[in-house]
Amino acid sequence: MKWMRTKIFRFWENRKARNWGLTIGFLLVVPVGARFAGFAWTYGNLADRVAVIVAGTAIGVISTVVLCRIWQVPPLQTMPADDHRTAKLPTRPPAGPEFLAASQFAHSRSARNKNFAREAAALGPARRARF
Repeated sequence: MKWMRTKIFRFWENRKARNWGLTIGFLLVVPVGARFAGFAWTYGNLADRVAVIVAGTAIGVISTVVLCRIWQVPPLQTMPADDHRTAKLPTRPPAGPEFLAASQFAHSRSARNKNFAREAAALGPARRARF
């Protein structure tokens, strides 16, 4: 979830991308809403016509204000340059029992790989003969 939040906020801070994203969003949403308003006006009753006028006026005013504002006001930086919430753990070389456990893990991993190779070789060649 953190990566998605970071991507969205970084997109929002990019002025040109934000402005064009919102403009294209309004260019897609407003005509669809107008189409539904047309259906409500044509096939609806008096209450639907009043709702179309009120909603259309509100959407038109809000769209105009938002589009005019985004092209005039620069975005604020909401995300820090690097995320300071992650704790950096100190790195130190393994010593004593940790070193022994790490070497045994590496040895056991190499032994596992050798066993996999032996089992794969026992299965036969990778290419099968055509019959």
